[in-house]
Amino acid sequence: MTVTLRRILEAPIADLTFTDIETLIREEAEEGPRLELKRGLPANDRQVDPWMTGGGRIGNPARDGLAKEVVALANAYGGAVVVGVDETDDHPKRARGPDPVVVPRVVELAERMQQTLDSLIDPPLAVLEVRGIERPGGDGEGVLIIRTGSSTRAPHGHGRPPLAYMRRGSRSEPMTMRDLQSVLFETRTRGERVAALLAERRAALTSMVARGAARLTLSTGQPVRADQVALYFRCTLIATEDLQLRTDDLTRQAGMIRPRPGGAPPAFGGGIFHMGWHPRLHGVETIDSSQRHFSRWFFGDHGIVDVYGLLMCDTYRQHTDAFPPSLFPPVALQVLALGERLRRFASRPEVELVLECEFIFPGTATAVAGDGRPFDDGVQITEPEARIGPFSLGNLEDWRTVFAEVERGIWNACGMRVAGHLDFPLEQWLAEMGAA
Repeated sequence: MTVTLRRILEAPIADLTFTDIETLIREEAEEGPRLELKRGLPANDRQVDPWMTGGGRIGNPARDGLAKEVVALANAYGGAVVVGVDETDDHPKRARGPDPVVVPRVVELAERMQQTLDSLIDPPLAVLEVRGIERPGGDGEGVLIIRTGSSTRAPHGHGRPPLAYMRRGSRSEPMTMRDLQSVLFETRTRGERVAALLAERRAALTSMVARGAARLTLSTGQPVRADQVALYFRCTLIATEDLQLRTDDLTRQAGMIRPRPGGAPPAFGGGIFHMGWHPRLHGVETIDSSQRHFSRWFFGDHGIVDVYGLLMCDTYRQHTDAFPPSLFPPVALQVLALGERLRRFASRPEVELVLECEFIFPGTATAVAGDGRPFDDGVQITEPEARIGPFSLGNLEDWRTVFAEVERGIWNACGMRVAGHLDFPLEQWLAEMGAA
């Protein structure tokens, strides 16, 4: 695999440029299990797709032909379809130049194609990225890239009834029953892996609760007071495929600085990890604590970001067990952002992420919004446990939608409506961290 092809498959899709496509052509990139090249939008023999001649619609052959290629990639190893690159006639086909064969109004085409593929492919793909890359100095023409990962929800089909395909070498061919059985087995295995890892992290929080807060030592060197009312919280992110990171990589580079959302500090600390990192089985761990919280942060070499710990309650009006739910969405944001950094560090942007949060209230607890609303006198927590999620994150562009679900779940688990949405420029933060 050439350096350019690896970049096409692994770099954040927003970072790809027209120059990358030109280089791919000069290197005569070869079609294979993870790359499909198209000169233009597919059409019937001796015909041209209406979009290619300036029309306002995408023809059925183009729609179905691209859906077939994407489904075949998702049912196998994942990969990219590049529309706007001429091909040789030999087998396997190779990119042929000298220049890309540009597609009109490529940014608009990408938006239409994203919607089309989302509606055609069944079940929907968690990771499906479509981008139009305009030619510099042109009039909106350019190259279309469609990228997907090896799906955790395979097998997929397209159309009605769904037609299932799988990538074999440089071809997309109908799936056999044996293919279907194999893909279903792999999908189930990946699902069982995620379920097992989530169960492991749930058990870690349960064990901390069972041991009791009094056995924990805060940053002041003092143990947590036995009479102090506390609640426990966990947030876990897991990559659905093993990212195969090394412990040394995690310690040096894999997201040791957390985002700092505006407003009050998050429940489990701000943006800096103050304590050192210590090797653990399959990862590294550190402690972050203050006079009000104690938390353990864990980074797993297979693609896990996990934090769990306790927050001590305050006195508020008539309550001695009060806490603001607003302290916990920032923790989920930090975990999500660090998980995305791990995914990028591993050069695996196509891997789906799973995010789950959990509260345990071993005693009494009263949620207060602190914003003067009628229910600001507090909402007594009646359920001893609450689990939020798991939620799936595919494309980074969808993170706001996913986070809104997590945020709403946290507030609702505390018996309240959302009292102010957390906003954060995650893409900018990731770009700055990538350059650091």
